[in-house]
Amino acid sequence: MEPEVTSGADQSMVIKLTLDAFTAEKLLLKKPRSLATATFCALIIEEALDMPATLAERAAASVASTSSSSLINESLIKENTSKKQSIKAVNSQQKRSRPTYDEAFTAFWNEYQRAPIKANAQSKNKAFEQWKQVMKHETPERLLEAARRAVTEVKKAEAAEEWCAPLPDAFRWLRDERYTVLLEDHVADHGKPQRRWDERNRCWVED
Repeated sequence: MEPEVTSGADQSMVIKLTLDAFTAEKLLLKKPRSLATATFCALIIEEALDMPATLAERAAASVASTSSSSLINESLIKENTSKKQSIKAVNSQQKRSRPTYDEAFTAFWNEYQRAPIKANAQSKNKAFEQWKQVMKHETPERLLEAARRAVTEVKKAEAAEEWCAPLPDAFRWLRDERYTVLLEDHVADHGKPQRRWDERNRCWVED
């Protein structure tokens, strides 16, 4: 509400000002008990007039500060939105770039996962990358046989209620060459057709 201004007989100015409840409460909280409300208001006005910056300038500075804060907030929002979009794009690209597992590795992986006691964290992608490294000096048939033996050992121990160490992540099993111990006494059974991985035709064949 606009203040009501009248002039007194002694050329003084009488101002009738209506304050909202919040401002009035703040005023009363800061007013010393020894001063009348009118006297305290007069002192505040006098102090404000003696300040280097006028109320109009302070109001303009407040508006500028609010505007600056709004610009900063908008900038932060845009930056966060951009980061989220980048993360989504990376995740989407990773999903699209999943490797294509060959049949030999898939057979090995499925066999290894049949173990009833194994590490919970099983990284198929990492296992496949390690599989390709092992293929430089091993054959799919031997690794599949080693996986079968490892799973069989775990199942026998479980059935006999004996303690058995869980099979590690397939990636670690391949990296640490755990399969070599399982294949030390492995001799091919020549009485049965032998399956082998045909790298040229990318499939299993029987000899």
